[in-house]
Amino acid sequence: MSNTPVWDVLASKAQTEARQARFRYDNALSRKEQAIDRDQKVDQMLVEYAEKLNGIQRRAHSTTEAANFRQFLVQLQSIKTDSIRELALYQHDCDEASKQLQLAEQERHKYEQLAERAKQKQRALLAYKESREAEAQSMMQFNLNSRSQY
Repeated sequence: MSNTPVWDVLASKAQTEARQARFRYDNALSRKEQAIDRDQKVDQMLVEYAEKLNGIQRRAHSTTEAANFRQFLVQLQSIKTDSIRELALYQHDCDEASKQLQLAEQERHKYEQLAERAKQKQRALLAYKESREAEAQSMMQFNLNSRSQY
């Protein structure tokens, strides 16, 4: 059987869980940031194509050309709606991963403190035993010296 104290094992397990929670949080955050980037690009495209449509409408144009721009803007609006929905989902995932990370870090910290407390207790017990042994050794030495004097 291993001589590893139970608190060290639990602290190690909590450390692993905290690492996994950090990985999940980092992934969720990355997905959210990518969704934000995509959303911003859609916003830029909406502005750009709305300006192009206004430019076309100010000059002589074919109705087909204007209709194509309007249809593309409608498609971009649909993509924007999907993007907003996607961003909300990723924000929710990120929030949940953050909560799980906080809980995992709290558990890790708790078990590390308990492991340290157990080590301190073990060191104190060892110091006490060594002190008692040294005291017993001194008493025996004193008794031997006392007998040899008589």
